[in-house]
Amino acid sequence: MTYYATLELDPRSRQWMADIEDLPVHTWGRTLSKVKAYAAEALALHLDLDLDAARDQLSFRTPQLPAPVLEAMDQAESTRSEADTAAARAAAAKAAAARALVDEAHLSMRDAAELLGVSHQRVQQLLAG
Repeated sequence: MTYYATLELDPRSRQWMADIEDLPVHTWGRTLSKVKAYAAEALALHLDLDLDAARDQLSFRTPQLPAPVLEAMDQAESTRSEADTAAARAAAAKAAAARALVDEAHLSMRDAAELLGVSHQRVQQLLAG
């Protein structure tokens, strides 16, 4: 069974509140990570479960945020995804360049490393991968 905890930031105390739906279980914490941990502990105590089982059965409903904040979060996630993709392409290109420098240009790993701006150990890793 899955239990849902609704998270809400108290504007006066700046504490996060967690209410587990359909159960008389409530807790609070100064940060999101703390309130989530405390909610799992509270659920475990209430249902007499071990903590890992309580964590597995607990899902959190994110707090309501203003539309501009949600848009900024979406933009950040999109940009991060693009950066991860670009980083993967750059790593593949660097590996291909290392392979070409060593195999086709017949350079040593140290010379290839110098041209690529990495250590010779990194060139060795790129060639092994």
